Order: sequence, then structure tokens, then C-alpha cells
Amino acid sequence: MKTIIIQIGNSDNKLTQKEWSEFVDEINNIINLFSDGIHFFGGSNTWSPWQNVAWVFVLKETIWFNVPIETTLKNTIHNISVKYKQDSVAWTEGITDFI
Repeated sequence: MKTIIIQIGNSDNKLTQKEWSEFVDEINNIINLFSDGIHFFGGSNTWSPWQNVAWVFVLKETIWFNVPIETTLKNTIHNISVKYKQDSVAWTEGITDFI
């Protein structure tokens, strides 16, 4: 099973609170579509001078439109980040082993 961690932030304050909320919501919706379950979702303290959020989830094992699901998800997240004037989204992936 492949586990993915997605991290987004707004420490540069490019986004208003409303825009940040919409950005998080869009990323969350797409992760829900592509995942077999979210193991963790959380963010920085609400009183912190920065905003960030992370998801840890299991990626579905499938092909979307003849393209590996990782590629489709990465492209979709990239497009969402561009829409919200974000320079980058952190993507970490690995194979989960139960020991």
C-alpha cells in the first residue's frame, strides 16, 4: 500500500482567510477522491503566525484515464495550487510496511 503525505501552507500570506479556507477545501476534496482513506488531517495552531495543513492517506491503486493515479493527483493538486497563487505543495510518498 502506498502512503502519501501532502503539505500546504500560507506562511507568505498570499491568501486571505477565505481563500485559504477554499484552497484547503479543494485539496481535501481531491484527496478524498483519490484516497482509500485519510489517516491524518491537521494543521498549525490557530494562533500561529503561519498557516499550514497536512494530510496522510493511502492512495488508491488504480489508473485514471490511462495515467498512473499519482501523476493525475499531482497534476490536479498542482493546478489547484496555481489557482491559489501557491508556489509549491510538498508531496511525500512511501510504501507502508506493517512490522
